[in-house]
Amino acid sequence: MAEQPPEGRGGGGNNNGKWKGKEKMVPEYGKNRHGMPVGWYFVPKDLELFAILRCKLVRGQLPGALNNVFEHIRILEIHPALLHETYIGNEEDGYIYFFSKRQFTTKAGNKRRPMRVTKGGTWKASGGSKTVRSKKVGGIDVGQKLTMVFYERRFEGDRNPIKTNWGMHEFTNDH
Repeated sequence: MAEQPPEGRGGGGNNNGKWKGKEKMVPEYGKNRHGMPVGWYFVPKDLELFAILRCKLVRGQLPGALNNVFEHIRILEIHPALLHETYIGNEEDGYIYFFSKRQFTTKAGNKRRPMRVTKGGTWKASGGSKTVRSKKVGGIDVGQKLTMVFYERRFEGDRNPIKTNWGMHEFTNDH
């Protein structure tokens, strides 16, 4: 349920002066919990996420309030339920955003494969990966988007883990 902002503090945008979701305002600055002006929300498209990823890879940091949106963690070291519980305050439009360096394992034939095993289970691809292309004429491939689902192990060595409702979109830039 949306709440009304304090008197004289319009919510901006076209949300009729109401706050969206759990947005909180710092009264003296008129900013939400991520440091963005009230009425601004982080709801990026795939291509915009790749631009942010490129910025992070090239500069090593993100500009302004984006540093408050993304968490830098080792995603394979934390069960998804604990991730959600820990970072729920950073949720934007149903998503929580993380940067995590991919880890690889070497199989027979020296082929590198991304590691997907984590505490209590494993992440498995759900469908194929999607190539994201720039919208310019003759658009170039900017990266891959892969949807994954978490399968939870009931006990150590479980060969038939149970599919959960935890999902993740992985964006990779191989350039």
